[in-house]
Amino acid sequence: MSDPAFLWLVDLLEEERELLQSGRPAEAAQLVDAKMEALQAFEGFIAHGGLTTASLEKRRAAAKIVQLAEENAAHMSAIRNGLRHAISRLENLNAAAHVGSYGRGGAQLSFTNATGTFNRRA
Repeated sequence: MSDPAFLWLVDLLEEERELLQSGRPAEAAQLVDAKMEALQAFEGFIAHGGLTTASLEKRRAAAKIVQLAEENAAHMSAIRNGLRHAISRLENLNAAAHVGSYGRGGAQLSFTNATGTFNRRA
């Protein structure tokens, strides 16, 4: 895998994987410009010679690039799902919060519009 386009893209994808696995997706997102440039160089290689005439080594390198990209996409999807669920849980906590007091029998007494007045006497 001596082609610079392959090496550059593999290095970037491996760096992105390390960042995603270590819980630093913001730093991984900063690689997007470099990844786009490397991807354009990789696509240029494919457009000018294609993988059909490429050596077995280059085809294996291309397969490794595809595998790394798919793994990184799965990691990013897991991060997005985790964040989505965390946000949902936080929103549900707020919606389920009781603003008020409790009466003699343990019944909840809600504040009227959370202004500090009671619906009824305690």
